[in-house]
Amino acid sequence: MNKWYQQREQSAGKIRLEILWFVYKIFGIRVLKLITYPVVVVISLFAKPGVKASKKYRKILNSYQQNHGLKESRFSSVSHIYTFACAMIDKMSASCDKKSKIKFEINKNKDWYEFQKLLGNNVGVFLICSHLGNIEALSAFSGAKTMHAFMQITQNKTFHNFMMQHNNTKNTLLHSTENINIATAAEMFENLKKGDLVMMAGDRTSPNTPQKNETVKILGKNCQIPIGTFKFARAESCPVFAICLMNITHEKYKIYVKKIAIESTKSAIQEYAKFLEKLILLYPKQWFNFFDFFENTK
Repeated sequence: MNKWYQQREQSAGKIRLEILWFVYKIFGIRVLKLITYPVVVVISLFAKPGVKASKKYRKILNSYQQNHGLKESRFSSVSHIYTFACAMIDKMSASCDKKSKIKFEINKNKDWYEFQKLLGNNVGVFLICSHLGNIEALSAFSGAKTMHAFMQITQNKTFHNFMMQHNNTKNTLLHSTENINIATAAEMFENLKKGDLVMMAGDRTSPNTPQKNETVKILGKNCQIPIGTFKFARAESCPVFAICLMNITHEKYKIYVKKIAIESTKSAIQEYAKFLEKLILLYPKQWFNFFDFFENTK
């Protein structure tokens, strides 16, 4: 199975995306999600790598649940991919529609209160996100500050161009992960000093340095977590939090944050992995890494 950065976009043609946007603007988000289901059924017939990855993930998940006395999650690959498609629709709504109806709930633990206090004191924070849940929905959160978000732009170029064409969010600035260098780190340091947020994903290996990873266990299986994001965060000398936005009902999301001690890259990655595992077990259908993430499992 290919690495995530070797997989092609699935059904993200420019015309198809514009048709979906038209349907959304005329009929609304729920109608769009309704008619998307049969489209996903057809896509699933041809998206063999994604379906294979979904089945492998579900097998690992169920095995872990059995071994720990947890109730097994039962869902099909079609349902899994459809959940991802709905997340992309919510992303489009959050980023492109000023009238987005997405609502938010907060997991109010001590880390959240510390995070909120830092934002209130205009302290810059480094956020480590993932492809668990729908972090892009954060752009619709009224409390969001200026965000510098890094992403692999060339991987989903068609969808990215569509989002940029219709983007209505002013508080999110996108940066390419392909061009990170010392100057980038210096620029982000200055932005953090101003109280901005900087966000990078921590769950996908870099196509530029695929060998620079730390092995961790998630759901009892070895996984490779890239060290680059964590080293970048450590170099910025600022508070670091892991963050996930999990869909709880229709267009409503719950925000989870976890403070990450960044003094040791290895221990920081272990904390991050435990944070992901905990949320995977709470929201199993919202794991959107449709590639060979888990090692040595058929």
